[in-house]
Parts: sequence; structure tokens; C-alpha cells
Amino acid sequence: MTTPDGSRTKQELSKAILHTANHLFQEHGVESVSMHQIAKTVGIGQGTLYRRYSNKGDLCMDMLKENFGIFIQQIDDYLTANSHLPVYERLCGVIRQIISFIDKESKCLGVVQTHIKIDEKRSDFFQSPPYLYLHATLSGLLREAAGDSLVAAIDPCYAAHSFISVHSPHTYRHMRETMGYSCEEIQDHFCNTFIDPLFHKLV
Repeated sequence: MTTPDGSRTKQELSKAILHTANHLFQEHGVESVSMHQIAKTVGIGQGTLYRRYSNKGDLCMDMLKENFGIFIQQIDDYLTANSHLPVYERLCGVIRQIISFIDKESKCLGVVQTHIKIDEKRSDFFQSPPYLYLHATLSGLLREAAGDSLVAAIDPCYAAHSFISVHSPHTYRHMRETMGYSCEEIQDHFCNTFIDPLFHKLV
């Protein structure tokens, strides 16, 4: 039984919207669920929903914020716990975690990416906190490897950007759903194709 909109605080209502949307997305798929269906299931009017989220991309972005915060902490914890490992192993480990995150969140990420392209006033992904964090992390590892002369001559900034750009949500889903690669195979192929050749002295 739904709770009337007026009896819930803004925070409670936002949590109800995100919880309901997450449940519906898992049950029916992100693309199949409409904003009308989310509003009806939560027990609010569409106007109330649209005052908080102008489209499904905004809603997905809010859902991803909390998950990305957890993801960042996982990467930070991994790098701290494995600071003794060679930079090659740490770089591959971070890439594998990034690909796992994309695998888990690819449909929501795809919706967000689509709405960013449609809305020209919205900041693009390459100015967002997720991109800036991933770029700083990857370029830092690549810069460490270059400083220790472990890799061929590269531009760490360019390489980090390229690593992130290779697997857009739509590209990733094409490889998973159309080409039939598993998440583990994509992780292995990425490391074999893009990282191993750089570490010519280690691999």
C-alpha cells in the first residue's frame, strides 16, 4: 500500500522513488519502465516526479551517485591494500573493477549518456566527477609506470582518457549482448590489448 505524497518528507519521497525505480528496472529492464509507471507505483502524481527528475536520465544519475560513491571507495581501498604490488598489477586490477562496474550499471549508464547527448545544456561526461576521478586514478598509475621506465613512451593523460572512452555503456552492451563476450573475457581482452603492450619490459 502506498503512502500519500503529503505524509512523506522530501528525503523519504526521494528514497521511495529511487527504491521503486531500482526495483522496476531490475524486474522489467531500464528501457521498458516509464516515468508514469514509476510515479504510479510510488503513489505520486507525475508532476511530483517530474519536479524532482525531468527525465529518466536524471533519475538514473541520482541512482548511480550512491553506487559510484561505493565504487570509488572500493578502488581506493584496493589501491591502499595493494600498494606493494607492481604498478602493472594495480592498473589491471583497477581496469577490471571499472569494467565490472560498467557491467553492473551499463543500462542506467546508457540512459544517462543518452539524455546527456539530447540535452545540450547539460555538462558532458568528461566534466563529471566520475570521469575526473577515473582519469586521475588511471593517469596517476600510468605516470608512475612511465616514471619508473616500465612502459613505452606514452602520454599518461591521453592514455587514461582512451582507456575510459573505449568502453562506453552502449559499446559495452554491444560486446556483451550482440558479440557474446562475458564480463571476464572483456576484462582479459582489455588488459591483453591495451595494457600488456605498454609494459614491454614486464610482459
